[in-house]
Amino acid sequence: MTQKLKFTKAGFEELNKELELKQKELRQLGKYKNQAAENEGDAWHDNFAFEQTEIKERGLIYEINQLKHQIETAELIETDPDEDESVIKVGSKIRVYMEESDGYGEEDTFILTGGQGKFDENKVSINSPIGECILGKTVGFEGKYSVNGNIIKIKVLKVE
Repeated sequence: MTQKLKFTKAGFEELNKELELKQKELRQLGKYKNQAAENEGDAWHDNFAFEQTEIKERGLIYEINQLKHQIETAELIETDPDEDESVIKVGSKIRVYMEESDGYGEEDTFILTGGQGKFDENKVSINSPIGECILGKTVGFEGKYSVNGNIIKIKVLKVE
């Protein structure tokens, strides 16, 4: 059984926008594929552009199906603006200390999001191992989570 991903309303809307963009890209790719077939023939071994377009098309179809599945099985969560500020929730900015099993440790700051995280924007999803570990906790919480078989210790230093 697959785990339901949790999304805020904004995260769910973002997921739907991503689906729309992928579907638009697939339609445009279909037009390009038709042009490649008309100009060079549709035999894959004779038409490199057609072959590459087919590969990209299969990838887009897979991504679209994944997004549709996420949308169909999504669990919407509500955020309560009156909730205690010290409790980690969607939208909280958190400073943590993380230590790997080899003893290497570092501090990091990120925002906890519903839906999917964005590493390049310092956003961590509540659906990730770290998000599941700290959601609902407060400053001073110490726990562990696992990523690819590696146990990582975490301590919450600050919640904003």
